[in-house]
This record gives sequence, structure tokens and C-alpha cells, in this order.
Amino acid sequence: MPSNVTAKIKSALKRRETVIMLLAAVVFAIAVFGFQAWATRDRTLVVGGHAYALETAISRDEQDRGLSGRKSLDKDKGMLFVLRTNDKHCFWMKDMQFPLDIIWLDETGKVVHIEHEVSPDTYPEAICPSQNAQYVIELNAGQAAEAGILEGRVVTF
Repeated sequence: MPSNVTAKIKSALKRRETVIMLLAAVVFAIAVFGFQAWATRDRTLVVGGHAYALETAISRDEQDRGLSGRKSLDKDKGMLFVLRTNDKHCFWMKDMQFPLDIIWLDETGKVVHIEHEVSPDTYPEAICPSQNAQYVIELNAGQAAEAGILEGRVVTF
């Protein structure tokens, strides 16, 4: 094969490889930034005729702080923890001043575990789910039962 044909083929392959790499980088960036945009938005949980405005906790600092140090939480509010891994994430009531319902959900939004009316007095005990979870929602104590949130139910937020 003549050398000019070989050079043209090599050049075309190099351009193709560059285009594929650029497209892969763009797709990756869209996926990462798209998730961050989705995750950082506050959410609304609507279940059983109740609507709860959920503040999101994404960063490690936000998740460590959670609802700690607050005197109360409005009845129609809560916190959504967007966890990095699907695992048995444990929670505690450090610096909490009011009881909570803690609801663990898998990646599909199915409730996999609920701890009702967890008292601040449980600290330093860690409260752990029975199954892996990707999300956790904290609501005022009694709200899970009032809204009819049960294990096995799929919720959206």
C-alpha cells in the first residue's frame, strides 16, 4: 500500500478516535452535572394526601449536620439525604432537639425501612436500616404513620 494512503488512513483513524473521546467526555460531564443539578434541588414528597417540602442534604457536611441544632421542623417539611452508595447507612440523633421518623429508601424510591418517633435521647446510639438504602427522608415524628408511609411502598420526590 502506498505510504500516502497509509498516512491518510492513520490520520482519519486519529480524527475518529479524537471525536469519540470528546463525545465520551461530553456525555460524562452531562451525566455528572445533570445528577448534581437533580440532587441539589429541593424536592417535594407527596404521599397519602400529604406534601412535604424536602430540603436536600448532598455534601458530607450537610449530611453530618442534617437537622441537628434546630429547635423544630414545620409539620410539612423534612430532609432528604441523597447518599453516594446503596448501603446500610446508619443515622444518629446528635444535637437533635425533637423526635423524627427516619425513612430509608432504595434506589427506586421503595421504602425499605422505617424507624418511627426516634427520640434525641437515643444519642449516641446509631439507628440502622434492615436493608440497603440510597436515600433517607427525615420527617417530624408521627408523620410517616399519618401519611401512610409503609415499608414496601414506593414514593416519589
